Amino acid sequence: MKILLVCNAGMSSSILVKKIKKAADERGINAIVEAKSNNGLTGEKGNWDVCLVGPQIVYAIETIKATLGIPVQAVEPRTYAMADGNKALEQALSMLN
Repeated sequence: MKILLVCNAGMSSSILVKKIKKAADERGINAIVEAKSNNGLTGEKGNWDVCLVGPQIVYAIETIKATLGIPVQAVEPRTYAMADGNKALEQALSMLN
C-alpha cells in the first residue's frame, strides 16, 4: 500500500508519516508512506494508492484529486494534531475499499 500525505510545506506531516509506518508495521501491512508539499505533486500521478491531506490545506482537496487521480481525503484535525498513526492508517485503508 502506498500512502501519500500532503501538507502545506511537507514538513509538519513527517511525524505522522512515521506513526503511520509504525502502525502498518505492527499490523504486518507493507506500506510506503511519504509526505510531500502541496506544491510538489507534479509527476506523482500513478505513484500512490491513496492520499491523505493535512487539515490546513483542505481547500486543495479537489485540485489534488484532479492531479493524482486517486482517492483523497483530509485527515481529521485531531488525528493530525495528535499524530495518531493508527487512525490515519485506518482512514487510508478505508479509502481503498
